[in-house]
Amino acid sequence: MDQQNNFSRRNAIKWGLLAAGTSAISKVAAQNLGPGNQHVGDVGGRDHQKLFTGDHVVGGGQMEIRLNQSINTGDPHALEVAHRLKPFDPQSWYQEWNRVAKINEKIANGYAEQNLNVSANEFYLRAFRFHRASIVYQEDTDPTMMPGYLKLKEMFDKAWSVLPPPFERVTINVDGNSLDGYFRKPGGPEGTRYPTVITYLGADSMAESTVLGMGDYSERGMASLVVDLPGQGAAKRLKQLYMKPDTERYVSDLIDYLETRTDVDAERIGLRGQSMGGYSAPRAAASESRIKAVWTTAGSFDLLRDLFDYYPPIQDRVRWIIGTEDLSATRKALVDYTMDGVAQKIECPMLIGYGATDRIMDPQGAFRLYEAAVNSDRQMWSDAGHPHHDEKSGGPKKLRLPTAEDWAGVKLGALT
Repeated sequence: MDQQNNFSRRNAIKWGLLAAGTSAISKVAAQNLGPGNQHVGDVGGRDHQKLFTGDHVVGGGQMEIRLNQSINTGDPHALEVAHRLKPFDPQSWYQEWNRVAKINEKIANGYAEQNLNVSANEFYLRAFRFHRASIVYQEDTDPTMMPGYLKLKEMFDKAWSVLPPPFERVTINVDGNSLDGYFRKPGGPEGTRYPTVITYLGADSMAESTVLGMGDYSERGMASLVVDLPGQGAAKRLKQLYMKPDTERYVSDLIDYLETRTDVDAERIGLRGQSMGGYSAPRAAASESRIKAVWTTAGSFDLLRDLFDYYPPIQDRVRWIIGTEDLSATRKALVDYTMDGVAQKIECPMLIGYGATDRIMDPQGAFRLYEAAVNSDRQMWSDAGHPHHDEKSGGPKKLRLPTAEDWAGVKLGALT
């Protein structure tokens, strides 16, 4: 353990290091997560030595890192995009990803015509991912947005028309609206009731991509429920539903649904928050006692401070997510999107992820959440946040240990 990690949390506060945002770190009690314990218990926030925050600059001087593709990729089509793309140019971004998506769709169609379904599935999924990339950062009013979204949905559906999907399609009444989603579970004996993970998506997330990434939870004996909630994916684009600050209004309806399933153990339901969901998941857990554990990849205490002001390029996306007319109205509305006066109501175990050099979600927000959630058996987890910006800018891809998956498995009783 390096000298920095030998600071006690008490001494860190005594010297004012945490209050100033320096990444003074301390270890607290470990769990049986094997090597995953390496980053659990790291209490801290921003690493000012590695992250330029430019406190005198609006938004902390965070650079635009969304419309950029690194040449450090083993995928030939992603490499083509990296070479051809005009960085930070939304039109070029859309055109280049759309071009390689069409190439893969054509290949997939050729395999499907010959009933070579495994290969067809593979290339339809590549087309899906590339179509998703083409519009994931586009302005919501951009003419490419809706055609691109409908195309990614088409490719996803075609991929799972040629092979049995690893999930079940579900429709759930959420806050008075019928919303589509996906339920995925391990391949266990008939009649098994599984501990189940609900994922609260982020600002740029979509249910289709997320459910495909839940295999790590299935392999550890947990089922998953993923739904585009108001402000996300299909609910936002197809039904014009916007996210309210009291996110338990959505999660409670999802739990009501899970309680009707004979393959779910309703006493072992966990809530996972990714990216912007780092606010939404803890907020829901504060008011929903049926959640037995909550964990985040980028914990947030206050969306106005931690996301909207910290990372200006996402401001218009946040505006659309919550359904306000302009950025001034968004700023006023976001006052209610906070854990102030709420965090102390969280009583279930919580794992708060953050990245000390995260340039999208302010790591200090995760620390404020940790400090406020005094009634939760909570821990911080430093190997989280949004590491992809370093990779996209040509930096190294760090080893991400499966800490969150194992922590959830232990807390929900799937791993003993």
